[in-house]
Amino acid sequence: MVASLDLLPVFTPTAAGAAVSHSAIVSAWTIELKSQCRAGLLAARTVDTYSRNIQRWITFLDASFVNQPRPADVLAFLAQLRAANLKAASVNAYLDAVRALYRWAETVGIYPAIARSVRGLPVRKDEPLACLEKCQVAALFSLIEGDSTAAARDRALLQVMFSTGLRLVSLVAADISDLNESDGTLSYASKGDVDKVRRAYLSPSALFAVKAYLAARKAENGGRLTQFSPLFLSVGNHGSERLTDRSVRRIITGLMERAGHIHRDAGKIVSPRIFSAHSLRRSAITAAYESAGLDAAQTFAAHASPSTTRRAYARIEKGRQLVRLAAALDLTPTP
Repeated sequence: MVASLDLLPVFTPTAAGAAVSHSAIVSAWTIELKSQCRAGLLAARTVDTYSRNIQRWITFLDASFVNQPRPADVLAFLAQLRAANLKAASVNAYLDAVRALYRWAETVGIYPAIARSVRGLPVRKDEPLACLEKCQVAALFSLIEGDSTAAARDRALLQVMFSTGLRLVSLVAADISDLNESDGTLSYASKGDVDKVRRAYLSPSALFAVKAYLAARKAENGGRLTQFSPLFLSVGNHGSERLTDRSVRRIITGLMERAGHIHRDAGKIVSPRIFSAHSLRRSAITAAYESAGLDAAQTFAAHASPSTTRRAYARIEKGRQLVRLAAALDLTPTP
């Protein structure tokens, strides 16, 4: 691990062909990112994403025997990612990490910003989307059976996800201390936030479900419940660990599949991003939009721009129209 910029080679035009340790540059950059995170200037999730994605670039450089990468090498890297059948958004995420690395490297004078001129891939944001109606979300509860702590957790999870519209990263980071039972609010950090400075308002049924879940946990732990423990825990052999976003996706996807909203083809879920955990957020935002209008839906969703809320709703409306047209154009004879 490089702890000082003094240990890094300085790039100069006359140093053509000189070996440059890009792994060392990444190490120094990672230290800088973590310092910004500790100072409250950068979210921990951003640090993790950059640190993870940049490793694929380093692997590419090593495999290609590139010591002094240039914009053409960045383009070759993108071509490799596309050849691996990655989606445009995923390719752009890797490109963002490379851009950020060399933008910082140029700022501190150790390497030029070689990815500045490389454009990301176009990402379509107008494809039709589907979401569940409120009654369909309510019907998912009938699929959660039993009085176990796991069942109580899943009911609380579903209620909170729909009544608050929280992103998974905010939901799984919640602690018991973030819950204010007196006014039915949950403090959370939104996308890009470092601290839990926002408040989500739980519906009465969501608050009731959370209380029931915490009561079950308390009884299971001999009457003890630590306020700073995670709000949602895993069960089974890892019952004391925070529920992960992957686990939440698995729980919600399982319910969606049992309800018949998603199907499998050769064991693989078809269109998992349409009816998934995130679709509950999409459904909640849509319900808020249709109930109280654009401004309220934007506030509820914590979108920085109303155009984001409006665009998502337009895509959902497009999906609904196509479904209605499919039924209208059906040539099946009426019995």
